Amino acid sequence: MAESVKLTIPSDPKYFSLVRKVVFHLLTSHAVSRDLIPRLVLCIDEACSNIIKYSYGDCNDQPIEMSFSLSENLFEIKIRDFGKQCDPKDIKPRSIHEIKPGGLGTYFINEIMDEVKYCTNRDKGTLLTMCKDLKGEPTSIRKEIG
Repeated sequence: MAESVKLTIPSDPKYFSLVRKVVFHLLTSHAVSRDLIPRLVLCIDEACSNIIKYSYGDCNDQPIEMSFSLSENLFEIKIRDFGKQCDPKDIKPRSIHEIKPGGLGTYFINEIMDEVKYCTNRDKGTLLTMCKDLKGEPTSIRKEIG
């Protein structure tokens, strides 16, 4: 049975810690590998940072809607903004070998996630869907207390 959590935050990085806690709790409660969790959180942080920078022009009071759905073998993340739309053809990560700060968010997202889709068929904003197949990923080993 799938478990879903929805969250809406302002487009301010100070709320990223709240998102991290929600995602961490959801994933650890389903015994997702503790090695994989920070990589999934990184993808969410990077996606939200890009929304703030490119869609909202660094404006910190716009909505970012997120949903996290976890089934036995699939973690699906949907992140929606209502700002300037992106052209999915223009979203290209820079080379990892190019030494300079910034610009690696989409590289990490594409490397970590199994599926990444941008939907712009709406009046405003973009819906980003990222999926990670958890089958074959190691699970956390939890000790029973008591």
